[in-house]
Amino acid sequence: MNLQDRSLTRKLAIALAIKLLVLSGLWWGFVREQRVPVDSDAAATQMLGSAPMKTLTPQE
Repeated sequence: MNLQDRSLTRKLAIALAIKLLVLSGLWWGFVREQRVPVDSDAAATQMLGSAPMKTLTPQE
């Protein structure tokens, strides 16, 4: 690796580190507190197009 390659590698590493810090800061500031409730029946209906069948567990 010559001097120009090392310089480019260092600059790319710095740019990636800055981008990671910015993205982490944006997530921390705007997304971290957001919660999405998940309903398995509603998700199955959305994906499969019909209500899922309820399975019964055998009584012992």
